Amino acid sequence: MSAQQAVTGPPDFIGVGAQRSGTTWWFELLLQHAQIGLSRRGHKEVHFFDRYGAEPMTDEDIRRYHWMFPRTEDGVLVGEWTPRYMLDPWTPRLLQRAAPDARLLVLLRDPIERFRSGVLLRAVRTPDHAIEVMASDAIQRGRYATQIRHLLQYFDPSRLLVLQYERCVADPVGQYRRTLSFLGVADEVPRDVTQTRGESMEGEKEPLWPELILALRTVLDPEVRELAALVPDLDVALWPHFADLAVAR
Repeated sequence: MSAQQAVTGPPDFIGVGAQRSGTTWWFELLLQHAQIGLSRRGHKEVHFFDRYGAEPMTDEDIRRYHWMFPRTEDGVLVGEWTPRYMLDPWTPRLLQRAAPDARLLVLLRDPIERFRSGVLLRAVRTPDHAIEVMASDAIQRGRYATQIRHLLQYFDPSRLLVLQYERCVADPVGQYRRTLSFLGVADEVPRDVTQTRGESMEGEKEPLWPELILALRTVLDPEVRELAALVPDLDVALWPHFADLAVAR
């Protein structure tokens, strides 16, 4: 169909998590596929549902969300990836209202490494915020099992693909093909699939001290154990801070 004949509707896929887990890299790789396109916003993150923790979402709001996703060619999927959708407790229900048939993508990373990266990012972007507030937010973002369990209250498991950043780095071609299969598009892999594109801050990160790692393990161990039950193909051994749980399993 021509640009003049573009139709709009709910997105075909929505990335919902997790921040600082390689989502920018993976989304930009997906956009290299001929059958995958962007929203009208022209970038990865739409953040459409953020505001509805403070006000109700109306039917008109849903129509406005659908307008963001034009289809100009048959067979082309359009979507977005806003990492905080999985975090905000009101969003899964609203996603089900606005895009009940969408396929959901989740990309996860060792929760303690994600914590370290998330706190640093917030400190750089919002230096006026108290570090303890940033740390508390970063811990909540690492409660993967709680968030995925919430998603599964509104979406069938067949509509959810959980990827691991570490596995994507180790086997980018295999995991990219897995993603394409889940989305239902042709098995076409870009040449530069191994090239990371996200905003790396690895050189600026400070190591975490043992007492903090122990405290994080105390909070996050139950989450990782439950996540392993929710996502049977999760390879906990790929998460250095939780590899001992893989042995226990």
